[in-house]
Amino acid sequence: MISRVSVCTIVLASFAALGLAACSHRAPQAVTSAAPGTDDAAVAPAAAAASRGARIFAAQCAACHGAGGSGGPIGPSLRDVRKKHDLAAVVEIVKNPSTATMPKLFPAQLSAQDVADVSAYVETL
Repeated sequence: MISRVSVCTIVLASFAALGLAACSHRAPQAVTSAAPGTDDAAVAPAAAAASRGARIFAAQCAACHGAGGSGGPIGPSLRDVRKKHDLAAVVEIVKNPSTATMPKLFPAQLSAQDVADVSAYVETL
């Protein structure tokens, strides 16, 4: 004969199993790297722009500025450039380089969107 304690244990274990099963079927939560107090809606587009910019940088800029912007044979390191220039200033530098060694890639090779994307990537270095 099954004791009252055993029945209670089985019932409680069943409810616990059902509760855990229900928890495992929740929709996955989005994970963002947004800093507290930032607009999550702005994080995804910025991350996408930087991702596109990384590809453009690899194709158009890395030969001079080095892989990952660490500095190369001609161009200086772009690491921590965000400490000196905001995004708008980086866009302006890419559009209108002030040195003879940096080629003017806009608008012949880079579109305005490309410039914005590569500038967003440089801001992440």
